[in-house]
Formats: sequence, structure tokens, C-alpha cells
Amino acid sequence: MKRSALAVPLLLVAFLVGSMMWAALLERTRARAAARGDWLFLPNAAQLKPMLLGYQGVAADLLWIQVVQYVGLHWETDKKFTQLSKALELATSLDPHFLEPYRFGALYLLYLSREPDAAVALLKKGAAANPTRWELPHDLGRYYYLEARDYSQALQWWQQAARLPSRPDYLPRFVARLHARTGHAETALELWLELYRTAQSDYMRDLALGEIERLKSDQGQALRRGSGQAP
Repeated sequence: MKRSALAVPLLLVAFLVGSMMWAALLERTRARAAARGDWLFLPNAAQLKPMLLGYQGVAADLLWIQVVQYVGLHWETDKKFTQLSKALELATSLDPHFLEPYRFGALYLLYLSREPDAAVALLKKGAAANPTRWELPHDLGRYYYLEARDYSQALQWWQQAARLPSRPDYLPRFVARLHARTGHAETALELWLELYRTAQSDYMRDLALGEIERLKSDQGQALRRGSGQAP
């Protein structure tokens, strides 16, 4: 009974110590880099995990919060994100099943720091680590459709996502359109609307809104041309 009674307090102490060590590491490196607005040091996951006493998930949560703050700071100042890819690699290595760093991190890499190869690599890492989740192949399909315009790759990833549980109802429609090679404007508009609805930051919301307005304007002009009206 005594051992059982001690188990919970010891676990709590371990949790608190691990969390405090990680928080202290983040705060120390952030404070030392404050003048530059950047991190000076990010350990690799193999070095860090023994310090965390099994609480890698908590560490990944804390690091993700720091990443979002880092992105916001640099978006408002120099628009340089030199440590972003490394920070996302660390967060996803600490907790490979935490989806937000993959999904929103890839958007940051793609649209803010303009690192498409790093964005694709991050999403593929997430898809490999989470083979039953539709979100990562969905996002890879979206990249290949909207940005790379590689429709065969988009079809491959969306077909994979469409077979997984809880996938969105629109995915089979996208697959059908790709097979028929039609409806590209409608698909792009739906993708940007979905990005707008799920955006976690004003800068991503503004980006999506700009694309939505552009696509709707293009559709309006096409309709007027088709009816013989002046643009």
C-alpha cells in the first residue's frame, strides 16, 4: 500500500521537474536571443528526451507555443524564419502524433518562410508517423494541387486520404474531379475556404482571404465573358 501511495506523488514530481527543466531551457534560450529575436540553441530530440522523464508530449506542446510566438514576432518584424524548420523538426520528433506542428507548421514553411521542400518533408514525416490520419495526406494533396500543380501527385495523396476514417466529405469529390480533369477552379476555391476556416493566425487567414477573393473575381470575369458581357 505504501508503494502505491507513493507512486502518484513521485509521478507528479517527475512531471513537474521535467516540465520545469524544459520550460527553463526554452526561457533561457529565448532570453539570450531576445536582442536578435531568434533562438540561439535548439537541441536534437535524442539529446533532449532523457531530460524530459517521459513527458515528451508536454515538451512538444510548450515548444509549439514558442514556435507560434516566434512566427508571429518575425512576421511583424523582419519576416525571416531561419530556425523555423529546425524547431518544427524537434517538436514533431518529441511527439510524432501531435498533428498541429505538422499541419500548421507546413503552412508557415510554405507561405511565410517560402520553404516548400521543408514543408513537404514535414508533411511526409507526419503521414508516415500517423498512417491512420487523413489530415497529412490531405494536406500533401492540397500542396501538390494548389502550389506544385502536380495533379497526379495530388490524386495519389487524396486517394490515400479518402480511404481513411473521418475524412471530409469533399475528398471523394476532389478525387472524381481529378480523374475527370475538370473543376479545378471550384476545387481551389473549396481548399482556400477550408484553409480560411481552420486558420489559427491572422496572417494565414488574410492570405486565404486574398486567394478566395482572387478566385471569385476570376470566376466572375469568366462568367461575364461567357455571357458576352464586358469585363
